[in-house]
Amino acid sequence: MTTEKQRLQGRSAAHYFDDGPASARLQTTVALTARTLGFPTAMINILDTTTRHTINLIGAGGGVPLAREEVLCDVVVNSGRPLEVPDARADPRFADLPSVVRGEIGCYIGVPLAGRESFIVGALCVIDPRPHDIDPDVANRLMEFGRIVEDQLDLVRRLDEQRIDGELAVAELAEAIAQEQIVPWYQPIVDLPSGRTVGFEALARWQHPSGEMHDPRRFVPLAEDTDLIVDLDLLVMRRAVADLRRWQEINPDLRVNVNLSSRHFNIDESAAAINDAVLKAGVSPEAVDLEITETTRLNPVRAAQVLGELREAGFGVWLDDFGTGWSALDYLLRLPVSGVKIDRAVSIALGSRLGNALTRAVTGLASELQLVTTIEGIEKPEHAALAYELGCNYAQGYLWSPPQPAGAVDDALNTPGPTHRA
Repeated sequence: MTTEKQRLQGRSAAHYFDDGPASARLQTTVALTARTLGFPTAMINILDTTTRHTINLIGAGGGVPLAREEVLCDVVVNSGRPLEVPDARADPRFADLPSVVRGEIGCYIGVPLAGRESFIVGALCVIDPRPHDIDPDVANRLMEFGRIVEDQLDLVRRLDEQRIDGELAVAELAEAIAQEQIVPWYQPIVDLPSGRTVGFEALARWQHPSGEMHDPRRFVPLAEDTDLIVDLDLLVMRRAVADLRRWQEINPDLRVNVNLSSRHFNIDESAAAINDAVLKAGVSPEAVDLEITETTRLNPVRAAQVLGELREAGFGVWLDDFGTGWSALDYLLRLPVSGVKIDRAVSIALGSRLGNALTRAVTGLASELQLVTTIEGIEKPEHAALAYELGCNYAQGYLWSPPQPAGAVDDALNTPGPTHRA
């Protein structure tokens, strides 16, 4: 008999498979998970009250809906905890499952995926038909990939919901931009050779009048799906360069990175608007790096023209999230960029053969093109050291600091320390 908790969990899970397949970015993450961890199969499974639905799959098996009681992911969803099964055939809990009897599952690792309502809606799992021991590092990395998958699933869901109730959401966001409730928070960018902070990335946050600080996943996808992203970007930029002007009185060499949607390239005089926003704050464009997002919507001819104007004015131009979407390689060769940012999913893979190869490939290409590289999502000292060894110039991530409000940066800069010297 279905319990109330199971019914609510099933309703939450339905948001993640009723609206069609998830984004191609999810598929890339699943592929990177399988290759990094050395498993032939990886999948994202969403479970409703009765059935397992596979929404992304790399490798053999899966794809066909199965009863929950026939799959190992059911244990993950019910317990809300990771499950490691080195040899399913020798485990009395699973030895009689059809997929185990058929030889499809020998070794299994699954981690829970939480939905927005905090219910566990599914699992990210890797499978090998051969039984074998499980390295603790493999299980830990799978948890990290699971966090990325949760973020991506939430983005897909939010876009679907915003399209359903778009007018109300758009009006509320437009009002928030007009009232300047969107503010930048900052994450330090660190020079890997010296360990010193050389700049900050400005990340949008919604400071709601109620006092709540909205996560960008609640509003940035909606802005990116409309022309509101242009106004949002310019608002964050104006506030970020105003903060930078203050910080440069302490450290004149500091820089700021701001995100720039490809929608700017469809607007006349966009380069002039960006340049004016920076110059009016008394900041040189040479201290500002523009991180290009949403390359899937980018018109390379128009983008090359606008970015060329911005480069001539002194701005740096970076391709964001590089390494998880190889279409970006075309833009790297066609656009006047000065650097690339290596995606967080690649940094999780550092230390594995694939992760090291991907990072070395990006840094090698960047070096040949006389570009610089920043790697995102660094959380461990050993990954920072390895990123430097593999050729990365800069890094950012929770190893140094999560995003913080401008006041926290003020406090840090006014407290001399080795990470903030010029």
